[in-house]
Amino acid sequence: MPHLVLEYTANLLPDFEPAQALHRMNTVLLASGEFEPDHIKSRAVRLDDFLVGDAAPGGFMHARLHLLAGRDASTKQDLTEGLVAALRSCVMSSPVHPVQITAEALDMDRNAYSKAIIRI
Repeated sequence: MPHLVLEYTANLLPDFEPAQALHRMNTVLLASGEFEPDHIKSRAVRLDDFLVGDAAPGGFMHARLHLLAGRDASTKQDLTEGLVAALRSCVMSSPVHPVQITAEALDMDRNAYSKAIIRI
C-alpha cells in the first residue's frame, strides 16, 4: 500500500514524461515517511479521449492515491499537495495551456483489502 494512479491527457506528450512523473511522485510518498518503498505501486494511464469543459483547449493530470483507511486529514492533504507539486515540476515547459493538475487521497476499507506476495 499505497496504490497511485496517474491519469494524463495525451496532448501533454511528447513534452510530458510519465515515467519521470511517477518517479517524482514516488519520491514524495517516500519522503513522507508513511510508506515502505516496496509497498508503493504506481502506474500512469494515458487518456486519448478526453474533454476539458466545452471543448476548451488544454490538458490535465489527476493523481489518485489509494490508502488503507486510518490516516488523518492533515497527512492526506500534505500527500496530495506534494503530488501536485511533483506533477507541476514535470510540465513547466508544456505547449498545452492550461494544464490542470489535481490529486486526491482515497481511503480503502482495511477489512475489504487483501494482498498476497508470491516469491518464486
